[in-house]
Amino acid sequence: MPHFSLLCRAALLFCLTVAAISCEKETLNSTTGSQLRPVVEGYLHPGRVATIKVARQLLFEADSNTNTAITDALIWLTAGTDTLWLAHTSAGIYKSTDSIAAGTSYTMHLLYNGELYQAETVVPNQPQSFTASAEQVEVPVFGGGTGGPPTFPDPIELNWENNDGAYYLVVVENTETDPVALFSGDRPAPNFRTEPEQIASYELGFQSFGYYGQHRVILFRINAEYASLYDDNGNSSQNLTTPFTNITNGGLGIFTGIHSDTLWVEVE
Repeated sequence: MPHFSLLCRAALLFCLTVAAISCEKETLNSTTGSQLRPVVEGYLHPGRVATIKVARQLLFEADSNTNTAITDALIWLTAGTDTLWLAHTSAGIYKSTDSIAAGTSYTMHLLYNGELYQAETVVPNQPQSFTASAEQVEVPVFGGGTGGPPTFPDPIELNWENNDGAYYLVVVENTETDPVALFSGDRPAPNFRTEPEQIASYELGFQSFGYYGQHRVILFRINAEYASLYDDNGNSSQNLTTPFTNITNGGLGIFTGIHSDTLWVEVE
């Protein structure tokens, strides 16, 4: 089971995307902000409770320290004849008591400020036949005084089934308490992620890692709406466009399902 922090980082990715929205001026009938649209971050993972974060859209003139959390929304999910109610826990985060099921279609209903916002997604099944060609990779020694060039190891081949053209991304996390960088003076991020692609394999060379030790290699199967977050929307200070959203009625954000499988690689 992948680490819960992956969901947090997935949510963070969307926060960065939505940052462009914060710079977009809106014509509102009220200066109180009560009519600002909700921004939704909802990632459904099988075996875990549903967790959805809701915040108000920021205006161009708004103070960056403004509390945007929406704490008075009514949120529920429907799956066929089943209904999952979500309760507000803290800072605009709503959670269910029941867990999410794989292969199930969910509809989110969000009632806020007299408006109903909705979104639909299907929670994918777990990636199948996820394998690695090796469980460890050895970093070559540079400048070791051997008189010859270093020997570069073969990359680790990751493979899985993809018979239906689904999107996948790979996340690699160093799990050491006090990781040692591969190269002196270098402090790279302890993890990295690929962009979503409709692929069934990926190569991990030693250059893919920044530290020695154990690494969690997580393969995520994601939906097309999640992959759309990575598309280049052309945002710049001169050209502001609204990032992808699958929330109806003018809502912003993403409501989607993900599933994963995990392998381990040791960097020596």
